[in-house]
Amino acid sequence: MTASNIKPNILVIITDQLRQDHLGCYGNTIVRTPNLDRLAVQGVRCDRHYVNNPLCMPSRSTLFTGMTPRGHTVRANGINLPLHFPVLPGILASHGYQSHMVGKLHLTNHVKNVPWHRTEDDECAKLKEGLPVRGFESGEMSIGHGNYMRGAYLDWLEQKLDGAPSPWDLTHEGMGYGAEQCYYTEITEELHHSTWIGERTIDFLEERDRNRPFFLWCSFPDPHHPYCPPQEYAEMYPPEEMPLPARREGELDSLGPHFQLAYKGTQMLAGRFFHEPTLMTDMQYREIIGLTYGMVSLIDVNVGRILDTLRALDLEQDTIVIFTSDHGDVTGDHWLMNKGPFQFEGLLKVPFIVRWPGKYASSREISCLTSHLDFLPTTLDILGLAYPEGDVPDPPEAPRQRPPLVGASMASLLAGSTEPIHTAVLVENDEDYIGSDLRTVITERYKLTCYSGHDFGELFDLQEDPDELHNLWDVPEHQTLKLEMKAKLLEMIMDTESPLPRRLSHA
Repeated sequence: MTASNIKPNILVIITDQLRQDHLGCYGNTIVRTPNLDRLAVQGVRCDRHYVNNPLCMPSRSTLFTGMTPRGHTVRANGINLPLHFPVLPGILASHGYQSHMVGKLHLTNHVKNVPWHRTEDDECAKLKEGLPVRGFESGEMSIGHGNYMRGAYLDWLEQKLDGAPSPWDLTHEGMGYGAEQCYYTEITEELHHSTWIGERTIDFLEERDRNRPFFLWCSFPDPHHPYCPPQEYAEMYPPEEMPLPARREGELDSLGPHFQLAYKGTQMLAGRFFHEPTLMTDMQYREIIGLTYGMVSLIDVNVGRILDTLRALDLEQDTIVIFTSDHGDVTGDHWLMNKGPFQFEGLLKVPFIVRWPGKYASSREISCLTSHLDFLPTTLDILGLAYPEGDVPDPPEAPRQRPPLVGASMASLLAGSTEPIHTAVLVENDEDYIGSDLRTVITERYKLTCYSGHDFGELFDLQEDPDELHNLWDVPEHQTLKLEMKAKLLEMIMDTESPLPRRLSHA
């Protein structure tokens, strides 16, 4: 791939529920991520990159469609992405790319025996039969987390075991502090699903069609809970050496009532009840953090194997590598766990690293606001491709129509520009479990979250209070700022309304 008219390959490496600050290249001095740190040194690192929804299905649907959750209609987990929306793998496949995926997809539900729903199990079976799914010509899909994994991974595991008893269900408690969902399995590093994803990604790179550029989706289901790395990685980060989360006594008193309910263990979070954080000890929080770091380090090892393979196959110069996550995790911040009807930085801010040797300078940091809405328009812009409905001419004698995508291309930033592409980022979360829709607007300094039908909300000064420990919503001297941020939120909602389908005539 040396001719100028040949498009570069694209490798997207994505994790599930990884906070930005759980990587060494983002300032974490404890977790060991040498390969991702190397990727950041060789490429461009976005420091203020946000998801547009803090849940798996809506966030991944935004990456695939370039639309807001309102636009693609996957407003929360449990809503399937409709089949009629153009998706990035399909767009690239229509331009000659070989599109392939390994690991987690999660654009449809994981439920079974619901005949009116298309399920992720169906798509897993279709890929196994060699049928295309969501624009991917081929792939191997895994479903679930921890020892609840199923799909192509289990087929691979059975083949590796070659008739030997499976150690999959043999689990041990974590580091002895009794934190919920903490354990390690008898599955070794060599048999772990993160290793499977690394191995099958490498197999594709070695066996690909060398006459076509590729779009490769490499998707790790970790470090999503349960917290269960192999024993070696479970013991890598002793709880006694882990930091405590960001929190302060009494901070939940200034927040909406669902925060207290979540803390007491009586609020449904992201589709299920969790433990009672109020009963958790400091060492249990530390145990969770240590096991999470272990899962991250195992991912890093396999990312290193993939990056080394790119170099060995002489693909490094012609491949754009993008690393990110679908959302983050609260991980004990604010006395809370996992994800739910919260819009804190730990959940919303994720890593976003781009490497394209010879095109983008190394060791660069982008400090302005970017979001997952920008991923698809950026990719198409870099490749010089139009969105499928982006080249439709305006009707005669009709007003000029807005561009079909509401995100912005990051291409100029990646190439070295320091001119911001956004004044604010919008985050949406339709949370049925509390009966309210959340909308968050994030500017260079401030962050405001509003709840439909309620007077409570959140206003944080991210410059003076980066850990979001002091809610300014009801502070008298900040009421003018709150009104200004509400106006900005309204502006962002209007600016991100989808212009599709296009107007075809005057009437």
